[in-house]
Amino acid sequence: MNKEIQILVVEDSLTQAQQLKFILEKRKYKVIIANDGVQALEYIHRYMPDLVVTDILMPKMDGYELCEKIKQDDSLNHIPVILLTALSDPTDVIKGLKVKADNFITKPYNENFLLSRIQHMLINIELRKNKIGEMGIEVFFAGQKHFINSERIQIIDLLLSTFENAVQKSKELEDANNELKKAFETIRKLEKNYRGILESNTDALVVINHDEEILYLNPAAKKLFGEKYEQLILDILDFSEIKNGVKEIAIRDRNGNLIIGEMCISETDWEGKEAYLLSIRDITEKVHLREKLKIQSLTDELTSLYNRRGFFNIVEHKIQFAKRNKKGMALFFIDIDGMKHINDTLSHNQGDRALVGVANILKNTFRENDVLARIGGDEFVALSIEVEEQDIEKFIGKLLDQQREFNEKSNYIFNISISIGAAYFDPESPISIEELIARADKLMYEHKKRKYIL
Repeated sequence: MNKEIQILVVEDSLTQAQQLKFILEKRKYKVIIANDGVQALEYIHRYMPDLVVTDILMPKMDGYELCEKIKQDDSLNHIPVILLTALSDPTDVIKGLKVKADNFITKPYNENFLLSRIQHMLINIELRKNKIGEMGIEVFFAGQKHFINSERIQIIDLLLSTFENAVQKSKELEDANNELKKAFETIRKLEKNYRGILESNTDALVVINHDEEILYLNPAAKKLFGEKYEQLILDILDFSEIKNGVKEIAIRDRNGNLIIGEMCISETDWEGKEAYLLSIRDITEKVHLREKLKIQSLTDELTSLYNRRGFFNIVEHKIQFAKRNKKGMALFFIDIDGMKHINDTLSHNQGDRALVGVANILKNTFRENDVLARIGGDEFVALSIEVEEQDIEKFIGKLLDQQREFNEKSNYIFNISISIGAAYFDPESPISIEELIARADKLMYEHKKRKYIL
């Protein structure tokens, strides 16, 4: 039977028309699509379909006008017309009665409901071959009088279809409410689990709103901040610049201990209101280890002076400061005389003692803000800050005095001897640190040669 049934779909939305066509063709109905009421009338005369399913809101000619024209034409008025509507206005029913529509189907429609309604209409076509005489009635509805001259059976069908639609929508609403209840139950369980996670988390968690009111602290946060948590939390937050991200903060806990924390700030919704979630993790040990590793990477382990990397890292800033402030500097290049002889004949342990001895001589000679480093095996440098060129001889003299004093007081089985070269950094004619070292190194070798010639 379905293969012989022809249905005209009138819909200006191509997507919705194709969707409806797909649904109907699955049931083996033959489907014709018209884009508006004018085209629909042309197709009705050409194909004489068994049923018309039309949207109401369309250009050129809407669904009501199309239905009215079909029902006014004696050659067409036997064709049932189903109106697709949202039924958002009660007068839609009155309009449908006036134009003698056979049925309503509300949008969005349920596929099975749509197909059952169409099947119902097609069955009634066979049952209602005998035409019932028309009658008219005037009704007052929604503040206006309306005259309806639809056939009684059409009125019954239309009202029944409207009721059936209401029942269908009620069922859909009930199903939606059941799904909503399930969703609320799921949310309740998730919230319970979420609270459990917050309470058991070892990180300090704080929820604070935009008015700087603290809405929640987990046990870890209460333990960290103590009774005066509100002031401590506000001290570490800058609300003028608060934003999502991660940063390190310093906190004094309730016992006065300094704690380094990694604070992650994110926006959240707390009980229906916008707020910030602060997650604070204690990384004090991690930071201390990081600083220790940093120092180790820049320091010579044997002498506790800077190593080569540390020296160049520090000195670059010193040079920029000197150029900017027009301050002179002096670089001293120091080399231990006879280091190979000490290592080869007395042992490397004695060689290490010589290196430590020279480091102590440098520490006793130069000032605290000067930069001291061991940059090679037995090579040392010292950068003296904010000095004049004439101060170089004073430092060399002091170095040699400290060398002599060290040898007199030490219980080493050898005497320490150093060769010294010094170069001046003139801020008016600045040079690179590499060139400064090269000049001092050259002068150091000249000093060493003179000592051996003598």
